[in-house]
Amino acid sequence: MPGSGGRFSRGYAPARRGVQPPDDFLKVSRTPVGDPSGVALKSDVPTVRDDQFLYTRSKVRDADVTSGRAVVGPLSDRETWTVQEQGPLRKLGLLRVDGETLPINAEFGDEGGTPAGLSRPTYRWLAALPTDPDRLLNHLYAHTPKVPGQERAQTVFDQIGALLGGVMPPRTASALYRAAARMPGVTEAPEAHDAIGRRGVGIARDDTGFGTRTEWVFDAKDFTFLGSRSYLTRDTSYGKSGTLLSSRAEIARGVVDKAGATPAREPAESVRES
Repeated sequence: MPGSGGRFSRGYAPARRGVQPPDDFLKVSRTPVGDPSGVALKSDVPTVRDDQFLYTRSKVRDADVTSGRAVVGPLSDRETWTVQEQGPLRKLGLLRVDGETLPINAEFGDEGGTPAGLSRPTYRWLAALPTDPDRLLNHLYAHTPKVPGQERAQTVFDQIGALLGGVMPPRTASALYRAAARMPGVTEAPEAHDAIGRRGVGIARDDTGFGTRTEWVFDAKDFTFLGSRSYLTRDTSYGKSGTLLSSRAEIARGVVDKAGATPAREPAESVRES
């Protein structure tokens, strides 16, 4: 269950519809991909060049599990600048955590560099994914690495969550929403909120293998991805039921020409730690 470095991070099967997500979410998931009235297709999203950087600012709270127990850390402010070249690359961008700037290096084991892909989703790579939700879901089942002890559907659900947010092609965002809505075990989550307490349209999935619940929350007006939260649903060696494992709130996103630069305007946020 623990992610790399002791912090909690987050088989091929035919796509099938699970428990129905909330009606508002289904308005997005059932809209035909080519229909311009689809909420996920309305966003004014720029085309991102390979020589640019995707910028995201987020509030993140993780649990450290290296001791065998989940020790929840403080809310941190994170900014990332991710390179959009297709690669493979050894230097993937910059990460700034609470003011300290660090390089983002290639994935562990990628001695020749990390190419664009699931672990490094560039705008161009995202644009090349299938936009039919069933084909996309099958593609993710086939290519998402397995996590020992975790339900396969949960691993794919978590992978979709890792791709959400930031700046991405509108058709890809729409297909990801619809693919998630077709997964078994997906339910509405009316109490879902992000790391700073924002609420909206929430969906969730429980992993019975690890005894965890992952929630995503979207803006109720335009379905912009706001953030996510994961916590224990039963008592385990890591802690009591309800113990927070990770939470995230996406504050700002944009496209810049240089690592370290920020978009012209960022929204102010009202923070309530959770």
